[in-house]
Amino acid sequence: MSKLIDKRLALKSPGHLFKGFASASVLLAVAACGDQGAFTLEGLQADLADGEEVQIVLSTNDDGSLVVNLPDNALNGGDDAVGAIYALTNQHNLATQISANADAANEPDRVNQVVAFSRGADGVLEQIGVYDTGGIGENIRNSGANPLASQDPLIVSKDQRFVFAVNAGSESISSFRILEDYSLEPASLGVSTVGASGAQNPVSLTVFEDILYVANSGNFVDANGDELEELPADRNRTNAGIIGFRIGEDGTLNELPGSELSGIGANVGSIEFASNGEYLYITERRTNNVLQVTLTDDFIPLVYDSGEAAVSEVPSITAQPFGTDLYPTGEFDILLVSEGNNGAPGLSALSSYRIEDNGALTGISVSSGVEGDPLTTGFTFGCWVEFVETPNGDFAYVSNTPDGVITSYEVGDEGGLTVLESSAGVTGIENDDAQNGAGVLDAEITYPYLYQVVNNDGRIAQFFINEDGSLTRQEEVEIVDTDLFRARMFVGIAGF
Repeated sequence: MSKLIDKRLALKSPGHLFKGFASASVLLAVAACGDQGAFTLEGLQADLADGEEVQIVLSTNDDGSLVVNLPDNALNGGDDAVGAIYALTNQHNLATQISANADAANEPDRVNQVVAFSRGADGVLEQIGVYDTGGIGENIRNSGANPLASQDPLIVSKDQRFVFAVNAGSESISSFRILEDYSLEPASLGVSTVGASGAQNPVSLTVFEDILYVANSGNFVDANGDELEELPADRNRTNAGIIGFRIGEDGTLNELPGSELSGIGANVGSIEFASNGEYLYITERRTNNVLQVTLTDDFIPLVYDSGEAAVSEVPSITAQPFGTDLYPTGEFDILLVSEGNNGAPGLSALSSYRIEDNGALTGISVSSGVEGDPLTTGFTFGCWVEFVETPNGDFAYVSNTPDGVITSYEVGDEGGLTVLESSAGVTGIENDDAQNGAGVLDAEITYPYLYQVVNNDGRIAQFFINEDGSLTRQEEVEIVDTDLFRARMFVGIAGF
């Protein structure tokens, strides 16, 4: 018989020691180290002594804190539900599309939606709801498989209370509250991200405590600010910038005064908080730079007496820095940056940087993006990166969009990178040429499972992360009914 418990406890962990463990014995040892865990230790000891079966899920926040989750199975969408996965669609208004062949001409206008799944202890997903965001998506002005060209258009708050989503075509973001059964209810829908500067196209999100930042990648406009009728040859965007919001106790969003910083992040790939909340890191695909933005104690960009913002640039040796993920070691942060390399066949790559005490980036394993570089994926447009700490080592996974392939890396304690398998996971369906796995975009890891969006045919491919970091293909689900939603409409995934 299983005892149903619903408690959540956050403890400070030394580095990344505990992520991925899921045994009561480990939790008891951790809880015994501090008063915070006393009630959990006492209760679990009694339950275990009585022969009760207690389900425990441990994870680590970006700031290094250990999250101990003892879910109430009666409330979590099924007897074995231990978490949730959310996927974001990218519905848009075809009347304003530049590319006539980007999607079917008869596709009706729809608002963006977040699709919610409960996640079983075995990793299996069960759809539990679809929720309107109140906004529309990008007008598909990039490659068809990659509408937003960004990482983290959809994220979950670190305390697992809220979901945040971008509406790139509406210049807005939306927030939802996560209910006990992992379903969602609206908190703030369609909150404007344009700010005073008129920044356009919000595509990437990051959160620290009760602060949310969004990066606007800009749009294709002429000197008067009017949208172009056809794409510029260089596909470079203008009217870019970042802006911050304060998250209310109920998940509502309010613009953070003084947070707007315009003129940076054009063609942005990702925005990422440092684990201490003092810095933001932004990848610019147009300039091939990784930007460091220093924040004040009020979480607004620091501006010098000269009026210039405290923004530093680190040139990426490999072109097109794209996705980011953070690895807090406990002593310092490591920033992982994937590089699309402008689609050079086989030469996408991954680099790592140490974040110094002053926020500066120092290269650790930095790719050159040329043939023979040991950090290349061996595939094309490796754009999304996910990092995971496990009891057996630390690993990173890069999604190669057109090839439908995931590349795995081992991440050393000091941030050094080694390619484990160039083709660690394949997202296509065997013997089905119509579903060959192309269009892999954002991914999410809830150890020991990796979930990969396959945008071309609207699926989530699930993999098991083995002890050595290798991947074993498992289940797959349709994100939504494909009779209602066309392929190439899914841009983000997040969960816990």
